[in-house]
Amino acid sequence: MSIAGRQLHSQGFSQQSRRPACASPRLPTVTPRPQPRRRNAAIICSTDAGLTSGAVSSQRCEKEAILLQRFKAHDAAITASLVLQDAGGTKELVTASMDKSLALWRLQDESLPESAPSSPLVSKVVRLTPKVAPIFSLVADSQALGASHNQVFCGNLAKSIVAWEPPDRDLIPKVHLNSHTGWVRALATSRQWLFSCSCNVLCQWDMARAVPRKVREVKLFTGDIQSLCTSRNMVFACTSNGAIRAWNIGKKGELSEAGVREKAHKDRITTILWHKNFLYSLGYDGSVKMWDANKLELVMEVKKAHEGQRIQCAAVAPDGCLYTGGDDKLVRRWKLGSLAPANADALFCHNYNVRSLSAGRHDILVSGDSSGEVAIWKV
Repeated sequence: MSIAGRQLHSQGFSQQSRRPACASPRLPTVTPRPQPRRRNAAIICSTDAGLTSGAVSSQRCEKEAILLQRFKAHDAAITASLVLQDAGGTKELVTASMDKSLALWRLQDESLPESAPSSPLVSKVVRLTPKVAPIFSLVADSQALGASHNQVFCGNLAKSIVAWEPPDRDLIPKVHLNSHTGWVRALATSRQWLFSCSCNVLCQWDMARAVPRKVREVKLFTGDIQSLCTSRNMVFACTSNGAIRAWNIGKKGELSEAGVREKAHKDRITTILWHKNFLYSLGYDGSVKMWDANKLELVMEVKKAHEGQRIQCAAVAPDGCLYTGGDDKLVRRWKLGSLAPANADALFCHNYNVRSLSAGRHDILVSGDSSGEVAIWKV
């Protein structure tokens, strides 16, 4: 195995995948199967902060998710996904995979005529195989939101960030952001700033220019950065040694350390998300935690959230739920602001580990697994 291959394998990605025998490119609309195993999760409340100002009341979080479509999107593990459009009549998503391809998919209106119940809801718009692939991270250009085009930044194995304007069949040739020490594991944006990470280095880019310019970097003493998230004025990072770090973003983009929580988790943290002054972290120790984003103080913890197995990914959905995907092949849901299990079944359709989750702004959730299958849910 090559050096790059060993590095990817150590992060939990395999360059080989198997297609499950029961996989089908088209499935009728169904509701997820009941999952009674949810009762084993142990919820621990550290303070009452999550039960007061952070509480989210949402009837939608109590409704069952509807599986709109499950399909074979790629020939290897899904590495990243992004819901690009989630408007009333326009729903598009981007997926990337260890098979070195990048694809744009369009979801038709789920209200199909009865005369065509077996018509596929999802159609492939375009598929690329960039030379810098595989792609490991995707983020929409926050400067372009609401514009006539949607630029997507792609972090990749070739230690760089490239840009794509779907549905173009080629990447934007002038945008090739180098200066990374390793493969670009995560991306995040806040205002005009793009943040990227490789190994133990956090990089900051100014997106005010046609080609983003690197303005600064922060090198950590220990721990490779696994995931990034931002609020309007802060950027957060989680690391392979279980730490969470935070920086303030000044008016001119300057970064100042806001805090650090060593040993936030007992093992690698795979994902960190920000939502309404709270941080949500999860990882290999099987726990989901909620933190006060300003103080990095623990508010709530769910132990053995996925039967004690590793948790690989998460997404904040518009129904008021935090969705998590793990090695138990399930997508589980928790109420934002309290981490109480939603009074609805876990989402079950994958036959392999769930590796990627992304949510739209209206009602779409996308999950991808280690076999290359993607499921689209209405939540």
